[in-house]
Formats: sequence, C-alpha cells, structure tokens
Amino acid sequence: MLFRYAFDDFKLWVESRNPKCLVLRGARQVGKTTVVRSNPNLFDKKINIAVVNLEEHPELSAVFASNDAAGIIEELAFITGSKFVAGDIVFLDEIQAATSALQAMRYLREHRPDLRFVAAGSLLDTEISEGRISVPVGRMEYQYMGPLSFEEFLIAHSDCSMELDLIRSWTPGMLFPRTAHKKLINLLRTFIVVGGMPEAVNHYIESGGTDGVSRIQASIINTYRDDFAKYNSKEELLLLRKVFDWVPARAGDKAIYSQITRDVRANRVSKAINLLSSARIIFPVCHSSGNGVPLGAEASPDVFKLFFLDVGLMAHMTGISRITDKQILSNEFINKGRLAEQFIAQHLLFKSPSYERPVLHYWLREKKGSNAEVDFLIQHEGKVVPIEVKSGKTGSMKSLLRFIQEKNASLAVRFDTNPPSTQAVIHQLGNGAGKSDRVQFDLLSLPLYMVGEVQRLLKSQLTESKKRYND
Repeated sequence: MLFRYAFDDFKLWVESRNPKCLVLRGARQVGKTTVVRSNPNLFDKKINIAVVNLEEHPELSAVFASNDAAGIIEELAFITGSKFVAGDIVFLDEIQAATSALQAMRYLREHRPDLRFVAAGSLLDTEISEGRISVPVGRMEYQYMGPLSFEEFLIAHSDCSMELDLIRSWTPGMLFPRTAHKKLINLLRTFIVVGGMPEAVNHYIESGGTDGVSRIQASIINTYRDDFAKYNSKEELLLLRKVFDWVPARAGDKAIYSQITRDVRANRVSKAINLLSSARIIFPVCHSSGNGVPLGAEASPDVFKLFFLDVGLMAHMTGISRITDKQILSNEFINKGRLAEQFIAQHLLFKSPSYERPVLHYWLREKKGSNAEVDFLIQHEGKVVPIEVKSGKTGSMKSLLRFIQEKNASLAVRFDTNPPSTQAVIHQLGNGAGKSDRVQFDLLSLPLYMVGEVQRLLKSQLTESKKRYND
C-alpha cells in the first residue's frame, strides 16, 4: 500500500477529543476513500469503520432530509450490519449523491457524540459551490487532499531511503553527493511522467516501469470528462472541456478568457473555470502585490494563472507521457518549463497543513516595456519570499531581481536542476530613472525535487543569514 501523509492527519482526527464531523475534500481518485477505509495507522486499534456509499443507496436521500438522527442511525446500522459502539467511525462516501446528508451530519453528531462521522465525495466541492449542498457552519472540519508528493513517491521505492534521508537532513552549507543528485533527477523525470495519482503510482511501483501508466491516466481523464456531463447542462459541456484541455497546454500562463475561447462571453468562461476549480481539477494562482503578509490581503482574484491537478495527467494530456524509459533519462526531457512550474505549484499548494484550504499566489507587474513576473510567492515567518522556477540548470533572474528591488526582500528561492546551494547575491539594477540600485539578498537555490523541504530550509537559511550579519 502506498504511504500517504494524509494517513497521519486522519489518525490525529480519530484520536482527538470530541472531534467535529470531518469532510475529506479533493479531486476524484486522489485517495480520499483509501485514507479512511485502508488506513494502516488504524489496523492495530480494532476500530470498526462502517462504510455507506450513498451512490449505491439513493433511497437514503429522503431519510437524511428528515433530520431524524435516531432514524438515520438505524438505517445506517441496518445497511452496514453494524451495532454501533463508542469509537466507531461512520463513513459516508460519495456524499454528494444525497444533498441533505452533509447537513444531517450535525444531528448525527449531536445524537451520538461517541461516534466519529466522516464524509467524502468526488464532486462535493462543486455541489457546495453551486448551492446544492448546505454545510453546517462551525460543525465541520476539513482535510484537503491532493496527489502524492515526490517524497511520498520516494517512500514507495524500497531503494530510496538514503536519498530520502538526505533530502530531509540537508541544510545550507552541507555537501550534496553528486551520485545522489543524479539518481534523484532521474526519479524526478519519472515522476513528471507518472505523476502523483495513486493508481498510476501503484502501477509503476508494482510493474517497475512506465508501461501501462498512460492507459491509467487516460482512464482518470475520461472519468473527469464523464463527470462534466453528469453535473452540468449540455450547453456548458463543450465549454468545460475547452477549459479542461486549455489548462494543461498553457499551465502557468495568465488566464485570458479570449485565449481560451473567442466564442463565449467572459462570465460563462469564468463560471466554467470556477466549476473545475471547485472540482479541484484545476487551481487558480492569483496575483498578489506582495508588500507583506498575509498575501491574500493584496490578492487580485481577476488576475490569475491556472495549474492542473497533477503533473503526470498534464504530461499525458500534452503528449509527453508517450515516450520511452530511455527518453525519460535524456538530458533534454526535463527542459519543459510548464512541467517544472506545474510540479512546483502542486507541491506548494498541498504543503500547508491539510486542514488549510490550498491557496497559492504569484507576482505580476505589467508595464509597457517593463513587464515582470515572479512564479510564486509564499509566506515564511512573517516575510514574503519570492520563488522562481527554472526547468533546466540556468536562466535569467530579471523578474526576481525586480521584485527584490521593489519590495526590499532579503531572501529568495530558485528551483532548477542543480544540486542545492546558497549564495549572497549583490547586483546593480536599473531603477528606471537613469540610475541603478544595489540589490542584495540571499538566494536559496534548490533542485526541483527538494520542494517539499522549502519551509524547513528557509528557516535554516534565515538562521545562517542572521549569524553572518551579526558577525
């Protein structure tokens, strides 16, 4: 079984005192059901997990609508063959199939506080955003899930424990073995093709190669396409598919509605984007002025770029997954800028605690003859940290330098394919008034595969910087 950090988060909820009802939120097939039904952290606790798939029991819609907690419990006990006792987990899967079930969970929790109630659904977020499902305010807590991370991908490899330990223990100033870096870059290339969808990763691990992964990815993508028809009118179906196909090909580009389609009004394109975002298949990354934290306080929701759910699905949809294992290991393969930026985006989105809604920002300055864009902005210990992503080993940092100049930032991160390093950067940059400013900052340069450690390494770098400046 594939290890997921989400297993630990779910265990914490199970063991907490007087927990609220839990709702697992995430796209179809990212592993929500597995976290509940097959969580290895619960195997030794002999906890009974009563599972009810509401798509298989349409008759329960009327039962939940009654809000009769005792009657609902009796129905659920009969369906599962369980006599619920203290500590049992009642799992309502595909909860969007019964629009009143989520609201009824509050009454179930009040009626049986000794039980744990958890829900999940493939298009639950879409149903909520469309107003078809009401969420009892203050009675629920959430756990957000995405695809497997690269570190989880390494955990699935039985021969990568040394490399994983190295990633987790490296700090600025330490040497990084070249042989380990070479192996990790090759694994990164493979991950970009396989991606983090559990079924695709599991097939790759069991078969030892990428053959067959494309078929699985095609099946997942077709499932998403089928969902469009199920939950939307026919007239919107074509538009949803246009957006769905546009994002993988243009991931990281500023979203301009007329570039997605010239034949549809902007408000309809916006609605299609919102629907796919609610289904957590695509993610908007909004511009923020980046003057301080929180970044969301200065975010511009009308200025955004879009990313896909998973880099492997994105690679498949753009034809890159149809290559041989030999080609995966070639020097040219990693130099696909959109794939590198997508890889970093999905990891930054789901690096926050699972109870926080995945949100990410970037910086864009549009001036005639002086445009600048920083790929991502993150927060660290009250500071705004700009992040640049390079698909290869080299690349210009003009936009990053411009951000540092304007915001007087002292620390930045660059992701590329080089081994990890740090450097103090001093640069003379024109200020637009015929003069130049002295730009000085610390640059934490990390290989793409170390994105999961960025917050830890920023803390280490800040400590080292303070020591250096104090000395």
